Amino acid sequence: MKQVCIVGGAALDITGMPDGVCRLRDSNLGAVRMQVGGVGRNIACRLARYALRTELITALGNDVHAQMIEQDCASRGIGLTHSLWLDEPSAVYLCVLDEERDLLAGVNDMGIMLRITPEVLEERLPLLNASDAVVLDANLHPDALAYLTEQVRAPLFYEPVSFSKARRIGPNIGRCFAVKPNRYEAAHLTGCSCDTVRGVYRAAEWFLREGVQRVFISLGAEGVVWADPDGCGHIEAEPITVVDTTGAGDAMCAAIVHGYLAGLTTEECALAGNRASAQLCAGLDGWDAYAPY
Repeated sequence: MKQVCIVGGAALDITGMPDGVCRLRDSNLGAVRMQVGGVGRNIACRLARYALRTELITALGNDVHAQMIEQDCASRGIGLTHSLWLDEPSAVYLCVLDEERDLLAGVNDMGIMLRITPEVLEERLPLLNASDAVVLDANLHPDALAYLTEQVRAPLFYEPVSFSKARRIGPNIGRCFAVKPNRYEAAHLTGCSCDTVRGVYRAAEWFLREGVQRVFISLGAEGVVWADPDGCGHIEAEPITVVDTTGAGDAMCAAIVHGYLAGLTTEECALAGNRASAQLCAGLDGWDAYAPY
């Protein structure tokens, strides 16, 4: 069985879903959902589902949220043995979806993740180097990302998380084997306008020049652009009725990693990621990665 290690965030997600068009600066009727989430944890859930030995290195606090995360990971076969336990609050992510169930706004309190320092990671380097793939998310401190890109020998997959955190990896992005930004994160990282598919191709070329071997830029309703040193392409999004886009990028990232470990080409990984994302958005994947509490 192949082993994958994820270094990234685990949090309690609180999601607000208004009944109709969300009125800003007002209280909206709707539903509120609490669930275990976090980019790193979400990707780990998917990879464990693919029957991979899955270890999550994250930071957890001393509260009921950490207990919920621990129970959730245990039930899904995700190892937390190498995670960091601290005497402070766990991470929380708060978001509001629009009437189409796409993200309207979010606020994340992921400060505990900055406690994962190079010194902490050095103790876990044997695990990381013994893995067949390592996924990094940008909730980590820039120093931690620099250490990982310089010291880990396993193929690195970088998930930029958000526009505000994408650049934390700095000039070491070229040390990553693969990257999976969305078009906004790609524009922020590369300086290329990604308003059009042609612009997204230019961003993909930038990543390749930096040294990245596989590039996947998600475009939401327009699908995904993929590129590697041998070629590039655009895969249209699958026609679906969107139920909820929460975790779509994480589902795509996990499918890409799994595809790589299964020996798929870059294009085949993009197809798998595109399909996994669509199925999650449509509520058709038959598996609840976001168990409510």
